[in-house]
Amino acid sequence: MARTESVTFQVHPNDEQEQIELMQKFHWSLLSSQEIKTIDNHLERRGDDIYQVTNTERYVKLTFNRALDLPNLNEVKKLEQQYLAVPHPKYPVLFPGGFWIWLFTSAWCLLWFLYFFLSYKPKKEEAERVAKEGLRKRNEILSELEKFD
Repeated sequence: MARTESVTFQVHPNDEQEQIELMQKFHWSLLSSQEIKTIDNHLERRGDDIYQVTNTERYVKLTFNRALDLPNLNEVKKLEQQYLAVPHPKYPVLFPGGFWIWLFTSAWCLLWFLYFFLSYKPKKEEAERVAKEGLRKRNEILSELEKFD
């Protein structure tokens, strides 16, 4: 019986198939896919009123395994770690505090333009640069990984 390693994690239901395909590139095999839906109902007091609050959580739990006797497993693991280490961009908020606050307070219009040009625009450009560089690195790693198939 071959030794294996396994990993389990959660993804958004819309990302399930994409994540499975990515893991298969790193020689992981899907063991199980389980959709989880949780609903939590409780009462909250706000001032003198009591409200029923419902929190819903929905995700897919994926479990993968991989044989430890695969040829070139160390190289595949190294590429996998490099792939996972590529930073994800953090995009700034266009309207901090909410759109409606900025829309109905015309006195803040000048402040918003200052915020847009001095903070938002440079941060967004940096986030787009990080995203573009991350995509390039990920594609480079995946193309290097293809030689181990």
